[in-house]
Amino acid sequence: MPRNQQVRIKRLARGDLPDWIACKSDLTSLTIAEAKGCHDPGGPAKALARAWTQAGRIDVTVKGRKVTVKRIAVASRWGVANSNPADAHLSVRDPIDKGDPIDPQDKDAPFIGLLRLHVASMIEPLGHAELAQALRALTRQPFPRPLRDAAARARGALDSAPIGQVEKTHDIGGLVGGIVTRAGPITDAVASTVDQEALARLNLRPVFVGVDRDLIRAAIDGEAETIRGRLAEKVSPDEFARPDRAGGWIIPLGTERRIVGGA
Repeated sequence: MPRNQQVRIKRLARGDLPDWIACKSDLTSLTIAEAKGCHDPGGPAKALARAWTQAGRIDVTVKGRKVTVKRIAVASRWGVANSNPADAHLSVRDPIDKGDPIDPQDKDAPFIGLLRLHVASMIEPLGHAELAQALRALTRQPFPRPLRDAAARARGALDSAPIGQVEKTHDIGGLVGGIVTRAGPITDAVASTVDQEALARLNLRPVFVGVDRDLIRAAIDGEAETIRGRLAEKVSPDEFARPDRAGGWIIPLGTERRIVGGA
């Protein structure tokens, strides 16, 4: 979280913390969530109660003020056709937990911090450790000058990162990411057109996983409205490429599919 605006995760009780802090792609509806599997013969009530307790162990604060969040607890159980338990359960508790009034200039800070951490987690295993570390460093700077220095390092790392350009489409811009196969990501080499086609012929199911470069730039600069605009842009239907509605793309590679070239 961007500490220059004093965004913090405040622990309220001892014990395991919730699984997720998340939000919608339009940077609204800050959410704290915990999910549990249910194995109790009597139903999901106990598992749901455990999940709810865990979801309540933190608050998000900005400058010491509690932020409004949706808390979600989920308890689920698979049903089995030929033995017990036969019935599936999915139970959810998801009220809004009202917070304190937050100054308008501070309301976007938690969402920008989440986006920076989300992007860092996506691109690090794809060979972009330096940029991922720079994005995380942006969330840990408490004072203006170190924050400016961290932003400059992040911009430099982004400018140095190889950019994937997708052939046969004008709707997908430059992407920061890498190729992932059934054997794992390719992080130490550039895969040419021939390489991508070969990986597909060998049934390694290569896909390019990447994040919109301009979105990363807006996250570094803390431009909430630019981020919302990028995420709200409509793209034409594509037979192969799949967006994740958070700036990410998954693009199957190979002959008669797509080729991603470097830039």
